[in-house]
Amino acid sequence: MNAAQAPEPLLEMTGISKSFGGNPVLSDVDFTLYPHEVHALVGENGAGKSTLMKILNGVHPRDAGSIRLAGRELRIASPHDARRAGISMIFQEHTLADHLSVAENIYLGREPMRARGILDNQRAVREAGAVLESYGFPVLPTAPVSRLTRGEKQLVEIARALATSTRVVVMDEPTAVLSHTESEYLFRIIGDLKARGLAVVYISHRLEELGLIADRITILRDGKRVYTGRYDSIDSGGIIRHMVGREITELYPGLPAPRPEVRLEARGLSGGTEYRNVSFQLHRGEILGFAGLVGSGRTALARGIFGLEPPSDGLLLIDGREARVPSVPQSIARGLGHLTEDRKGGVFPQLALVHNISMAGLGSLMLGPFLRLNKEAQRARELIGKMDIRARSERQPAGRLSGGNQQKALLARWLFAGSHILLLDEPTQGVDLGTRAGIYRLMGNFIAEGGSILMISSDLPELLGMTHRIAVMRRGELAATLSTAATSQEEVMRYAALDRT
Repeated sequence: MNAAQAPEPLLEMTGISKSFGGNPVLSDVDFTLYPHEVHALVGENGAGKSTLMKILNGVHPRDAGSIRLAGRELRIASPHDARRAGISMIFQEHTLADHLSVAENIYLGREPMRARGILDNQRAVREAGAVLESYGFPVLPTAPVSRLTRGEKQLVEIARALATSTRVVVMDEPTAVLSHTESEYLFRIIGDLKARGLAVVYISHRLEELGLIADRITILRDGKRVYTGRYDSIDSGGIIRHMVGREITELYPGLPAPRPEVRLEARGLSGGTEYRNVSFQLHRGEILGFAGLVGSGRTALARGIFGLEPPSDGLLLIDGREARVPSVPQSIARGLGHLTEDRKGGVFPQLALVHNISMAGLGSLMLGPFLRLNKEAQRARELIGKMDIRARSERQPAGRLSGGNQQKALLARWLFAGSHILLLDEPTQGVDLGTRAGIYRLMGNFIAEGGSILMISSDLPELLGMTHRIAVMRRGELAATLSTAATSQEEVMRYAALDRT
């Protein structure tokens, strides 16, 4: 297509700059979006992707630069201004009100009204139901959001954005908590949006999914735009080089062979309606993956093992010793560490990084009634260096770290506590490729030193690259345990859906 035939840009962001507390986050960034386009926006955690889009959505004011939509300059001072202009954003962290229904959340702040300012709840339910049905979302408009799974909540977030008169949709890590089936729903929706002439900005660290939907790609590094071009004109190696400024030759490290010794054993574990009669063994030096669709019981099982919601039946053995009713203090004392799937719920944002890291191992710092602060700081600094946590100092509030560095801090917490069995629930969810490679190296070193890992993941390439065996759960039951070296994504998904034809 020559210049005369090229379509006019729908969105133009020019010379965007932004600093927080004197620290530059974006420097003179240009970003252009066309109708009928999916534009991938990628970069490491802290590169400025979300900040750029939050400026577009009116969450943050820009320090410099201009924004034009369909040739008209926009002054966006709030998310309300952005929605009125036709810009919707689906944030990485959930923004739903759990105490309200699905319909109430979809129309929150723009509720249908009757005469005299009376809310028209029936109309809200009717119109929300139509939106959900039109996109094939299996969620009832009257359902309380508090009872939805994380994947279902993400679908409601998407429906809320699509229920407005939208021209630009920004999706920030939309598949991070979606199952394979729910992700396929989303990709079909994106294709429909393109066909209608809408434009989609898609932020993701999963390069394999970008190849399915992206038309163009912009790469940010350290707050600067380092590449823009057609997605089919650059390979994954080139994307990674631009993102991290260096080569990552092997994403998945080679794993040493596990040892015969059983570190963690479950015999017939059941937890109410969440999981039933689950039995497995985890060996020293082994990474045992758990696969399954959303709601299959994987997360509830890990929480039960750690003692957050103790199993109602069955037997659990840690290093051969029986733990009849697991509790969190007992689990920590016996060497278990648990990384929750909800990073936001694990980090204490107002506390310093050093205290976030040390809180599970405070007992080792006590000298009588006194806490040895110097020892705490020293051990935390060692882990910060070992895990390459990017922070100004160990005193920086954890809430001011990027998402990837927060994830590393949560892992450091359990190393500080001396854990030798880690229960990791979606350990690389929402982190960039550089951070992901670092986490994989840490996991490899951990098992090489005799540790054991139970890893839950919805990322099948990750499970195939970072485990010795894969346990597949379906509807609360263990459907199969597969040797990673002898299986495939297709076989794992067949067992997850029990489609063995």
